[in-house]
Amino acid sequence: MTSEASRGASAGSARGCPVDTGVQLWIESSMQWFTEQFGSRELRDQVVLPTARFLPSDYSATRSEIEHLVTSACLRMQVDRRSIDLQLFDGSAEKQAAQSGTKRAVGHFHIAKGRAVVSLDLAEAADPVVLLAIVAHELCHVRLLGEKRITADRKDHERLTDLLTVFFGFGIFSTNAAMRFDRRAGKAWIVPQGEFDDRTLNAARGNDGYHRLGYLSSAEFGYALGCYAWLRREADPGWSRFVNPGPLTVMRQSLSFLTVASQPGDLPTQRLLNRPIKVRNATVNIVRANPASSPIFGMAFPQAARESRRPDPPDKRK
Repeated sequence: MTSEASRGASAGSARGCPVDTGVQLWIESSMQWFTEQFGSRELRDQVVLPTARFLPSDYSATRSEIEHLVTSACLRMQVDRRSIDLQLFDGSAEKQAAQSGTKRAVGHFHIAKGRAVVSLDLAEAADPVVLLAIVAHELCHVRLLGEKRITADRKDHERLTDLLTVFFGFGIFSTNAAMRFDRRAGKAWIVPQGEFDDRTLNAARGNDGYHRLGYLSSAEFGYALGCYAWLRREADPGWSRFVNPGPLTVMRQSLSFLTVASQPGDLPTQRLLNRPIKVRNATVNIVRANPASSPIFGMAFPQAARESRRPDPPDKRK
């Protein structure tokens, strides 16, 4: 397990959950909100695997092959491919600079003249696994921002977009592409993959020999994958063998915790609805939010019962 995943896992080890309470509530309530927004059918669909069934075995990063990946992802996410303008750009120079810690963008999403525009970095096109992770993230922007389910003003909108890739079955790609090891001078380094949006907000540089770029940590992805499997009523999913070791360990810990804390198909947060609990220095109630609102913690933003101070979003913790 990476040091990052180990720290995240140890934070909740005393009570069984491998992530802390704020992250747990955010992930669980957001996954429940996704189900209400997009329907439970997505939970019944097959998980997208990094195999020849989805990725062409003779892939060579041609324009037509990139288009095929985008079209396939659109079909899986129920996005009308005709409604999206696809653009490709060459970020080779930025990628080279990123080796020394410089932040860069590997994908963009914006609306132009009423149409969704998705831009992809050709410098990442050689690896179809990484490219598909980028595509999945940008298409989740289409489902969230493009369909006006949330706004970009929402503090957690990038993290929520990463989490939505898990709900739509692309969690293996998003999790594994967040960090990648490279051998240099006999040591293992993690090469930053770049951020999946033009908002370079959450790049983090580790102090213990690795770099991380992205919006969800390895431990957070691991718990998200565990919740996703549990909602699918999979206590030991076969597809977990494709997940990298660090988040896989957290995923297994998550499933062990969920086995005790809830019933298959439900998450612990659902059992906390309308019950006061302690989160750091605040007493909060978990309630179902108005679907028209955009709460920081997804469907069920913790409402302070005796204090006006809201818990900080997970990405703001020190």
